[in-house]
Amino acid sequence: MNTLRVSVALILQILLQVTANAQCPQIIDGNGNASATPRWVHCNGTGYTLFIQTTIATGSYTINWGDGTSSTSASLVPPTTVSHTYPATLRNYTITFSEPGKACVITGLLVIERPVNASITRPVGSGGATTICAPGFLDFINSSTDASVNTTFRWDFGDGSADVVKGANDSGVTTSHTYLRNTVNCNTIVTLEAENFCTTVPSFASVGPINIYDIDDAGITPTATVLCYPDTQVGFLNTSNLNCRPQGNTTQRFEYWNFGNYWGGGDSLLGWLPFANPPSQTYQLKFPGKGTYTVTMVDSNLCGRDTTQQTIVIGDPLVALLTSDLDTVCAGNRIRFFNNTAGVANQS
Repeated sequence: MNTLRVSVALILQILLQVTANAQCPQIIDGNGNASATPRWVHCNGTGYTLFIQTTIATGSYTINWGDGTSSTSASLVPPTTVSHTYPATLRNYTITFSEPGKACVITGLLVIERPVNASITRPVGSGGATTICAPGFLDFINSSTDASVNTTFRWDFGDGSADVVKGANDSGVTTSHTYLRNTVNCNTIVTLEAENFCTTVPSFASVGPINIYDIDDAGITPTATVLCYPDTQVGFLNTSNLNCRPQGNTTQRFEYWNFGNYWGGGDSLLGWLPFANPPSQTYQLKFPGKGTYTVTMVDSNLCGRDTTQQTIVIGDPLVALLTSDLDTVCAGNRIRFFNNTAGVANQS
């Protein structure tokens, strides 16, 4: 029995020793923590010496430094380290630590870069112009500096469209964005966000204000829309909604009037005439008699034209007339009355 107990204890000791010997090491990362996937980040952009230290003693190992070179040795016992020096090149290196005797492979990453600095410029030849008519497009250059392969860029074009996310290859690239109608309230800002491993907070750049203008909303306000003959005079005022005028769209507007062919000799035209911002000139017209008349006005600004019409009705004066369904009725009974007023202004 004692012999059996000794044998079992010996077997357990051997198994524990084999298990310990089979344990894979971890490597101390750039933050001083043990890791099976270590990462080191060097943010000065200068040359860097990497030190490899394992958490437990190893047997024969090989380190592939990720730059075409490698190191091999019979063992590595902490706190002993193995070092390798890299040049001042902004790039990533994949480090592989292999211990074949235990079938252990640890893969790490060394990053050499600088914090990225976001920047936006407008293309040469654009004159820095930041005003367009919708729909229209503008070009923007990602002129960020110190972008590395780990850099992510995020464009916000300020029109409610989804952010556009791009990789490191966007640095130095011209991006074109189309602004649609009714997506910008006259002015907006374009923002570029950039970040990589070395940015503790994202870097931001912006350009603006970007002016996105549109055509005016043409409008006519008459002094009356319904008249009783012989009153035939109506005043017409251009009351167009001047697109983005309070936000800086103060370019000269023009108006074109067509008062119709009601006096003989063809349409009565007036234009193109510049008008004040806001317009203040009222045009007085006397129509030739009873009838329905249509007046047309075209508003023009730097983005195009908008047309509106106004209808004027001139008819007979009102003649009041009240009738009933009975001419004699007894108390307590019902009688119905009817408004038979005649005339163009009767709105009942």
